[in-house]
Amino acid sequence: MLRLRTCGIVLGVVGLTGGAGYYGWTRLPFALVSSWVSEKTLTTTAAAGFHVNEILVTGRKRISQDDLLARLNVHYGDPIFGVNVTAARDQLAEISWVKDISVTRRLPDKIVVQLKERAPAALWQYQKKLSVIDADGRTLASKDLGEFQSLPLVVGEDAPEHAAALLRMLAAEPAVMQQLSSAVRVGSRRWDLRLKNGINVKLPEAEAELALARLAAESDGLLTKNIVSIDLRLPEQITVQPGPAQVTEDKKTI
Repeated sequence: MLRLRTCGIVLGVVGLTGGAGYYGWTRLPFALVSSWVSEKTLTTTAAAGFHVNEILVTGRKRISQDDLLARLNVHYGDPIFGVNVTAARDQLAEISWVKDISVTRRLPDKIVVQLKERAPAALWQYQKKLSVIDADGRTLASKDLGEFQSLPLVVGEDAPEHAAALLRMLAAEPAVMQQLSSAVRVGSRRWDLRLKNGINVKLPEAEAELALARLAAESDGLLTKNIVSIDLRLPEQITVQPGPAQVTEDKKTI
């Protein structure tokens, strides 16, 4: 019944405005007549109940409601056929947290915004500035980061674009991941892992996954010792530098 009523009202308005438009078209410039017809159509349909009475948003968790509504630029009472849903969607897509978005009309009086937010994956530190990034390396926020302090910390100019691969490696080795304090990019080629107990783990440029697996296999007996650094850059070899209290030789190779 609603669909039939909608069609009837719209067709009626089109007929009335079309007739008036044709009459005016013979006497006025086309652009002026077209504008008048459009305005008349919106006014008439709005008066018939086709105006914005509800804005429904789904999927919003971290995006500011004020920012979302400002970019949507739709107000209660607006003619629903006058809402440019494409422009609204494009404006909302510019919000850093938005991964996917749709804006649609649900007649007679509802605008529906369905969005999917990006998931925070790590904190990124560069030039003394801290930001939260997602797995694609996209910067999501640089203020009010208190709730993200438990995320892994990556450091360096190109850290965001390589963070996803690093996090996948670490997820496969939870014994190492649990002790991670930060991961630092070195020479835009490889990572140094700074552990919570102060140990610096030097990963190789190539086959870092295998090196990390070797470290994890030795984690129970190695990561709890008084060690300054663990060098995994040589294949099939783990080189450790003992801490000051147990230095009897410069380095020891396992």
